[in-house]
Amino acid sequence: MKQLLIALVWLPLFLSGCASQTSAPSVSAKPNLYDHYMQEERTWARLATKKLRVRDNLEVVYSHGGKETGPVLVLLHGYYGDRNNWNRVARQLQQHFYLIIPDLPGHGDSPEHPTGNYSLAEMAYVLRDLVETLGISQFSLAGHSMGGAVALQWAMLDYKALDKLILMDSAGKYSNNRSPIMEQMMKGNNVMRIAKKGDGARVMQLAMANPPFVPAQVMADFEAKQLSRTPVYDKVMEQMLARDKTLNVRLFNTALKLLPMPVLVVWGEKDALFSANVTDQYKNWLKQGQVVVLPDIGHSPLLEAPLLTSQAMKRFLQSATPQSAP
Repeated sequence: MKQLLIALVWLPLFLSGCASQTSAPSVSAKPNLYDHYMQEERTWARLATKKLRVRDNLEVVYSHGGKETGPVLVLLHGYYGDRNNWNRVARQLQQHFYLIIPDLPGHGDSPEHPTGNYSLAEMAYVLRDLVETLGISQFSLAGHSMGGAVALQWAMLDYKALDKLILMDSAGKYSNNRSPIMEQMMKGNNVMRIAKKGDGARVMQLAMANPPFVPAQVMADFEAKQLSRTPVYDKVMEQMLARDKTLNVRLFNTALKLLPMPVLVVWGEKDALFSANVTDQYKNWLKQGQVVVLPDIGHSPLLEAPLLTSQAMKRFLQSATPQSAP
């Protein structure tokens, strides 16, 4: 009965995830200072890079590293993000877990999706193909922002494989989000869009309560890389907003209630996109939920407070009891 309920709740969300198979266009990114800096940071975090063909026409680039005999932990980045967003958290977790950190299709160094399907459901299917190709049968999953929404989709798609779930400032359907930014986004005004020089710093100010200093050339090269993918990001946002219109709060809450695994919800107290009060929905609807709100932190705890974030994740992953075997 539980399996049937889960299928009925999430069927409308997954219908958009069925993509036809065509040949993938080649994507090449010119190396720049941002790329070199991120490569150094991955080395510091003891992460290696691999590219894996998960379908005949689709490859995924991912970072991996950590304790090879440890529990597997998959980390998902958010909108306009990439796998490097997790580097500093990964540095703290690599002694305890084996980490898989993919660039979602069309993000970071992963090629564009061959059919242009960037629905949350399709990205969850792609990532399921990734872990299955890697031969991973059991793992825990964490997602930030848009990656949190993908993680929720994945949890419903393949919930028996998930030991634990971590949602960090996750996109969702909230009844009382006090964010003027999201109000603008829902009206079609994507204030998080990087479309010209200077937008990278502006978006960082929105996404963080205390943005770090970024050298001018690094920021310029980051913006150049993001601008090369603007059409992709526009598709991603368009499809996320279309999905939001098909999802109501009641359906979202029912889906949360059906999650069988322990769930940790990590939120920045000063999140300007999804105000911290939305965590009340998780408290009220999750069967096995824990909520951690980090003071003076914005929408991106993994970047603003990697030590506090990794500590909360580690405590949860090492103490919470995995879901019971069916």
